[in-house]
Amino acid sequence: MQYQAVVRKFGPAQEVVELERVALAPLRRDQVRVRLLARSINPSDIITISGAYAGRTTLPFIPGFEAFGVVEQCGEEVHGLSPGTRVLPVRSAGGWQEFKDTDSGWCLRVPDELTDFEAATSYVNPMTAWLMLHNKIGLRSGMRIAINAAASSIGSVLIGLANAAGVEPVAIVRSEASLSRLRGRLETVIVDRADSDLAAGLTGRHGLDAVLDCVGGARASLLADALRPGGHFVHYGLLSGQSIPASFWASHPDIVFSYCHLREWVHSEAMSEVQRAYSEIAAQIASKVIATEVREVFPLEKVGQALQSALPFRTGGKVLLA
Repeated sequence: MQYQAVVRKFGPAQEVVELERVALAPLRRDQVRVRLLARSINPSDIITISGAYAGRTTLPFIPGFEAFGVVEQCGEEVHGLSPGTRVLPVRSAGGWQEFKDTDSGWCLRVPDELTDFEAATSYVNPMTAWLMLHNKIGLRSGMRIAINAAASSIGSVLIGLANAAGVEPVAIVRSEASLSRLRGRLETVIVDRADSDLAAGLTGRHGLDAVLDCVGGARASLLADALRPGGHFVHYGLLSGQSIPASFWASHPDIVFSYCHLREWVHSEAMSEVQRAYSEIAAQIASKVIATEVREVFPLEKVGQALQSALPFRTGGKVLLA
């Protein structure tokens, strides 16, 4: 038997996530059973639960894209993994349960140097940050980049990885309270309370090589105005709840615009390449170049309380189920 969190209808996570106690299914010959030890609650989980991706999500389902565990059992046809191996099963959701049965080829190996909580926060944000910096913009020493929502968990990771490459970003935050959460070396900090604040903060800072945007809305145009011709604008989130206006592309024909979706990259790349990238990230975490703050930890059986604590998302660290 195991506990699992189940979504049978789309809607607000606090209302539609249900805890159930179910029997374990027989393990398939070609799969491994992972005993999950720690799980993150991420915005991508909540967005999926809401029904935003209803076209590619089949009800009922178990949420949780980021979960760490240990191989408990291997099917007879599994090779290369053995019980006790520390892994992140990354092919799909399903992390908010005690055990997850998955294909062995979709398990990233986790080094012993990472704690359980570090491992449980080592995939979604760090890998997305790595993908943007290295695959999207070609990060190199001396580049000038801007990061909004810079006091968020992923903002902290982006700053740490940029610093490691010899880059000091322009950090954009929404309040004075967020300033104390900023870590790392920065070119400058802009407190963006209104359009005029962002425009004024960017004055004299034009010629940026890249902008990493997780806010969207009308401010995207102000950020793009600061890019050099041929500069990269990477859009990976919509914290404002507003799409980038249609006028954005017509008014910025000389920039390189791209979206960043970790899931699409993972599903299109060879798993050997995904493991190589993850091993780079894990080494940066182990050496304390980057870190993710954990704010609260709840047992899986108290998933409802965990969601109440986690939502709405704010700066101040991750909420885990462990």
